[in-house]
Amino acid sequence: MSKHLLVTNDFPPKVGGIQNYLYELWRRLDPDSFMVVTSSHPQGDAFDAQQEFEIVRLPSKTLLPTRALARRIREIAEEHQASFIIWDPALPIGLLAPKVGIQYGVVVHGAELAVPARLPIASRILLNVLSKASFLISAGQYPRSELERLFSRSGQELPKVFDIPPGVDPIRFEPLSEEMRSSYRSSLGVKDGEFLVSSVSRLVPRKGMDTLIIATALLQSAHPELKVAIAGSGRDEMRLRRLIRRRHAAVNLLGRVAEEELPYLLGASDAFAMLCRSRWAGLEQEGFGIVFLEASACEVPVIAGYSGGSTEAVSHEQTGFVVYQPKSSRKAAEAISMLISNESLRREMGQNGRRRVLDEFSYDRLSERLENSLALIC
Repeated sequence: MSKHLLVTNDFPPKVGGIQNYLYELWRRLDPDSFMVVTSSHPQGDAFDAQQEFEIVRLPSKTLLPTRALARRIREIAEEHQASFIIWDPALPIGLLAPKVGIQYGVVVHGAELAVPARLPIASRILLNVLSKASFLISAGQYPRSELERLFSRSGQELPKVFDIPPGVDPIRFEPLSEEMRSSYRSSLGVKDGEFLVSSVSRLVPRKGMDTLIIATALLQSAHPELKVAIAGSGRDEMRLRRLIRRRHAAVNLLGRVAEEELPYLLGASDAFAMLCRSRWAGLEQEGFGIVFLEASACEVPVIAGYSGGSTEAVSHEQTGFVVYQPKSSRKAAEAISMLISNESLRREMGQNGRRRVLDEFSYDRLSERLENSLALIC
């Protein structure tokens, strides 16, 4: 494989879905086949010292598409004899890609395509970056569909696309032992015989936590054993707390949960639910929903709202349910009720989910796919 640079603002120790996606894929590649160029971070030195591959951190909290940065990246690429560069994302840092003068690819996640692709000026800028790329890496079916929409409207030919969806480390996310499961549930105040539904996300309207809260309230008379724990923080928190009080819903907002605690929260649950929904006429959608796969890896059945890439992460009626009317609390309640009432269905969906993760979404498999794809780049 030819040596390349990965240039991005989104790399650990920063925390987030894109950061995790890039790290888990690239850390499994031959460490001599690439190097990462990224922004500075207070914990950057300590993190970098633990990696087998080389990381260059430029002295800025955010890499901006300036001429000076273009010159610096060209210098790094020439110094390390990199034959191509991978940029993430297309905007804004990817604006430099055509200016550096070295063959390049771009990683696309979906959200950065949806809005610009529908605005004339932004669409032209975006197309200038993407159309000149030798290849694109699509992080799932949703960004692939957005790419096809953008290029179809422009009449330009879509470059070669490598489909590399987000994945899961199935060693980190795995079924808990009964002892560990019981211990963690106890720490949450969940009693024996109670049915725990967990959810994890930023607390913003698109994630549908209000729908989950109302669905919980609707079910309480028929299923008093139902308890819901929502992890995360965000601008919607106060509204959700008021909704919980008003509806007398058996929902506990846990606040931000540490990354190392997440496998325990998911593995201790009887089901996972996030009723994500599209907003602003489709301009705001769920890019993928990696947490659905993380729950599946723990053999936990999942319930997703229909939005963007959620239907790729959740196989309807196989690993869980997709609620095709994601704003309907009644439909969400029906899905939760089916899982509460049918233990064998829960077990089957959980096992299907774990098997699907191992077969299709293990980062070991996905990184190998990335490696094979990049080997095609001369």
